[in-house]
Amino acid sequence: MKKTVGRIAIAFAVAVGGLVATSGTANAYGTGDCSYSKQRTASGSGDSVILQIWRCPDGHDYAKGIISGSANASRARVWMDDSINGGRSWTARQYTTSSSRSTQTPQNNLLFDGSPHKVRACGDTSGHRTICTAWY
Repeated sequence: MKKTVGRIAIAFAVAVGGLVATSGTANAYGTGDCSYSKQRTASGSGDSVILQIWRCPDGHDYAKGIISGSANASRARVWMDDSINGGRSWTARQYTTSSSRSTQTPQNNLLFDGSPHKVRACGDTSGHRTICTAWY
């Protein structure tokens, strides 16, 4: 699959909710093209946010975010933050929402995590405080 280079904007609906994306580093890799590498997790109020890292054919790491809410949670949101200065500021928030207690960023749109980019996954559910993973 050919890798898309540069910064692009993406906006489309997904079956479990909607995605609202601002500009960021996007690509043509999906989880089926890459091998699972590692993950980072952050938790709070019974919710867990997971940053999954995937190693893709170009030898670079790419990331996706997942939120799993507590048993009574609803209205899950997860997004990816992209920083080029070590997390001092960030852009490229790609929100994925769902009326259920869990959701994930699109599997066919992993976020590039090559130098100088650092990424983290953030999310919240039905009024719970936002939680974010560490930068990777």
